[in-house]
Amino acid sequence: MNPASLHTLLNEHNIKVLLTDFFDTIVHRIVHPNYTQRLWAKILIREFGLKGSIDSLYFTRRESSLHLKKRLGLHEVEIPYEALKLEVFNRLVNNLIIEPDQKDQFLKFFELADLKSEQAVQFLNTEVVQLLQEAKSEGLKIYIVSDFYGPKPLFKKLLKHHGIQDLFDGVYSSSSSQASKFQGTIYDQILNDLNISPGQIVMIGDNKRCDFQKAKDKGLHASLLPHQKFLLKNKLKSVGNDKRDYDKVIDKTYKACRRKEAPPYSEYIILFQVFIERLYIISRRFNIKNLFFASREGLYLKKLFDLYQEQSFLAPDDRIGTHYLRMSRQAAFQITYEPLHKEEFSYMRKRFRALSIEKFIQNFAFDKEIEANILFELKATKPKEAVDGFFDSDDFSQLMNLPLFQQAYEQNRKNQKKAFLAYLSSFEVDVDSEGINIVDVGWGGTMQEAIFKVFEEKIPVTGYYLGLRENYNIQEMTKRYGLLFSIHPYEVYSDHILTANTQLYEQLLSANHGSILGYDETAENFTLENYKQEEKELFENHLMAHQEFMLNRFKILLKDLDLICYDYSIVQNKITDLALRTGLFQNKKKLNFISILNRGFIQNVGANKVGMVYNPAKAGDLKTLIKEFLIQPEAKFRYIAKLKSLLYGKKRIYAYLLPMRLVYWYFLFNRFVREKILKRRFFLKYNYFR
Repeated sequence: MNPASLHTLLNEHNIKVLLTDFFDTIVHRIVHPNYTQRLWAKILIREFGLKGSIDSLYFTRRESSLHLKKRLGLHEVEIPYEALKLEVFNRLVNNLIIEPDQKDQFLKFFELADLKSEQAVQFLNTEVVQLLQEAKSEGLKIYIVSDFYGPKPLFKKLLKHHGIQDLFDGVYSSSSSQASKFQGTIYDQILNDLNISPGQIVMIGDNKRCDFQKAKDKGLHASLLPHQKFLLKNKLKSVGNDKRDYDKVIDKTYKACRRKEAPPYSEYIILFQVFIERLYIISRRFNIKNLFFASREGLYLKKLFDLYQEQSFLAPDDRIGTHYLRMSRQAAFQITYEPLHKEEFSYMRKRFRALSIEKFIQNFAFDKEIEANILFELKATKPKEAVDGFFDSDDFSQLMNLPLFQQAYEQNRKNQKKAFLAYLSSFEVDVDSEGINIVDVGWGGTMQEAIFKVFEEKIPVTGYYLGLRENYNIQEMTKRYGLLFSIHPYEVYSDHILTANTQLYEQLLSANHGSILGYDETAENFTLENYKQEEKELFENHLMAHQEFMLNRFKILLKDLDLICYDYSIVQNKITDLALRTGLFQNKKKLNFISILNRGFIQNVGANKVGMVYNPAKAGDLKTLIKEFLIQPEAKFRYIAKLKSLLYGKKRIYAYLLPMRLVYWYFLFNRFVREKILKRRFFLKYNYFR
């Protein structure tokens, strides 16, 4: 139908009212209609942190609809929307997927998720809109009549989204009317409501039965729109594969990050996106109101999380509060130190056998004058010289017995704790009722443990990390989660692969400020900081550009993934292969970049060493290494991933001779044999098949 034929119809039959279908008439979907409800399931799983797959929630809705159809004796599109929402909720409660006290929020978000999914896939048919505008200019009343699962309020929000709400005088939705075009009953309701002769009404749409034949059966004029091509496209859209679609998006990002102009290792943004998404989901699951992103990696992670949340949230008043917490291991230790006669300095004892008096003293937020006076009173002849077995040495014993150090230590210990608590209070978060939720790159939870101790172990402090690779004394009130990889409850294949090159995670997430040395109530941000020149130059000359590039790719990635349904296994398998390839296939550009990063890596606890040196001895003797690699190569991946850069720093030709493509193929072959062949034939699967 075109404006000319509509004008002829209006004049010949004295038409006063135009009824129009909505789907595949005014708007079309870029996906199959049923896929829209899979997106609805994806959104609800994300917003409630539900355990279970997208398809399991989708089929819960489908079965609920079929059950109500039979129980109420209605066509499926006539089922009251509120009844459908309640049925789905009751089934989820019954299967322990959602809590009963979440009812009000679930019923609210059910509709918001429908709205968001429909908005994401719809586009206007401008020709039909123009036709309706012509009819409106002729003085006709226009009503939408749709066999739709949603109620009138949802419809009106969709019209507003498209900017065409003023075009219509009303909406008739089958779920609100408990009558449908399919049965023809909704036309009776319209005739009764409008109190008009059926001969003065015309119905337009794309469905021969619902929009044409049933309308004519009721005495209305009807016109069938030639939209067969859209109907054919809908059928074709039913063909698809979640894994293939997800892989396509990730491969697109991976290729963009490997182009000549892209910064090396910028493909790590894919891993960061997975972490951010999992952080958002688990935060919703635990009903977290506020997240504290710990410095310095937390600054960039917070920026990514805020972007993700802005795209994802359903209700503006339901945002998770995000806060940047300036903290470091050095600062964390100072707020938790015991009185000197009780303090064991266990962390530094374990990690720094050789230490100098000067470096040890620098781990406290003392004034430079106090540091100098302590060294003077000690009469240390070689304060800069590292002492092997420092914590059992005479130098350490003399320091502990020095009155000036004892006084400075005690004053600093109290001041640090007081200033930190004042700093934490400045965020205006009710930590007594909410607890504290820390987000950090990893790898064990030192700062989490410190905060728990500061609050005298009375409030829960939970950690959410990119990865966990150290086993602390986890308690009920100090739970922690590695969202990309974790040693808990035990390590699996992907954990071994993703845990390699952890310093890359750290440095790609660098911040534009120095390390936190301690706290001071009178200082800006309550913190004492030291931004070393090596770190500053590294960030400004290299990492800042990295982060800008990755941020742009992150935005594109979020948009590309918006309409794709994927589950945990699809994602984990893909990022595991990504990490495997990234660790093995390092070109000259990446190797040079690793060298730059290694020179700028600074430890902020203990000896404050600048630079990172790999120690091949940690991998064990060569014979054992080869044997273990052949049996379980992923367990040795963290060493293999560093091998090329290690050789590159010594003899570059050796680095290029490494057959990394062959190594990659062996990883794939080994995993296939273990998982697809041997695993089916052995009971004992703990060591090699997990």
